[in-house]
Amino acid sequence: MEKASISQHLGQPAETTSADNSQTLIAYPLPGADASVAGLLRQARPSRDWMDKSAAKYAYRCIPLTAANTMGWEYVNPVTCEFSWGGFTPDADIKVWVEQGHRWRPRSHFGTGVVTWELPFLFRTPPGYGLVVTGPANHDKNGIAPLDGFIRTDWLPYPFTMNWRITEPNKTIRFEQGEPIARIFPYPLGLLEDFKIEVRDLDENPDFFEDFRAWAQRRKQNYQQREQVQQSVSLDKQADTDSLWSKAYAKGEGADEKHQTVFKPGKIVNCLDKN
Repeated sequence: MEKASISQHLGQPAETTSADNSQTLIAYPLPGADASVAGLLRQARPSRDWMDKSAAKYAYRCIPLTAANTMGWEYVNPVTCEFSWGGFTPDADIKVWVEQGHRWRPRSHFGTGVVTWELPFLFRTPPGYGLVVTGPANHDKNGIAPLDGFIRTDWLPYPFTMNWRITEPNKTIRFEQGEPIARIFPYPLGLLEDFKIEVRDLDENPDFFEDFRAWAQRRKQNYQQREQVQQSVSLDKQADTDSLWSKAYAKGEGADEKHQTVFKPGKIVNCLDKN
């Protein structure tokens, strides 16, 4: 199966060439939704509040975290809201409060502590692709967790919902307007079936094994140097060990091809905007 780039475009007109269509994720606003709903979609962003608050923003040194943050596009909460749930009891329900009336506000629909957002779009992926729907990557929320899904948007003629499950009863949970609540990206239908996992002896790949040994030795030396520097300063101070951090992965040292540290999903084109 031919595999397309994750950097696809939302909202490109359906009347483009077939080559363009193979790289297009189309978002059709539902009947009753105006063109402004396009503003609820955005390219996924690399930053996270908790990563900003980490010591010296060290969390951003983890390139896999930052890369995952940028995979796909996000749907943001249209209205500030709060909700709470009484737990698994026969008469427990979810209390939902919204700052102002909004057509696409969250609701209690499925019960059992699940809060539901109806997304105002019909999504259409090219043949051979579905849509992965998750919470925004590495965007944790105390007392509630996103529910992931995979949608056959290559043929499905009706919309889907984004759902979060409350994990801590009797707690007020708040989502701000503009806060991301969903992440979407296309995924090839047959990709996982085409792959398999084989557990092998590392000795079968001596060059790869040698690269690993060299990395392990550098990492050990790096840790030892950082400990020595830290011990050389007083206990109430943090040593400046920035220069000792290995940046080999961030720089792509050893990569045969261009090293990708973040994804750059395509821009969102609002074809309903006539201006």
